[in-house]
Amino acid sequence: MKRREFIKSSCVNCAASFTSILLINSCTTNKYTSNFLIANNKITLSKNEFFIVENNKSKELQFVILKPKQIEFPIVIYKLETNKYFANYLQCTHQGCELTPHNTLMVCPCHGAEFNTKGEVVTGPAETNLKTFNTTVDDENIYIYL
Repeated sequence: MKRREFIKSSCVNCAASFTSILLINSCTTNKYTSNFLIANNKITLSKNEFFIVENNKSKELQFVILKPKQIEFPIVIYKLETNKYFANYLQCTHQGCELTPHNTLMVCPCHGAEFNTKGEVVTGPAETNLKTFNTTVDDENIYIYL
């Protein structure tokens, strides 16, 4: 195979793989919620925000997205396991684009950087992990500390 054909083939395969990941993940429900309170640099979010009703059945979401007016980019909260939540700031550390969250990762639409649910770089060009927020929980709520 000639060099030009190899490069062209590699680019096509890379684009197809990236597109298929986005299509598969786009089937999930992105839930922006406005049902949260902010006081003293702390967001209070009900655990019930992770549940929606579809076709008369309750469905648990893997993440929800908040957009507080006080900050520029949204925050995504992932439920990793029972009573364990992780909050990430959806600004790419590469060049500052807003990330698109999916069930298992966050993707930068500008240059393709990928981050896991804990905000750690999975695929570059980003080299720095995302800004994260400490979280705590009680029986009913999740608390995110800004």
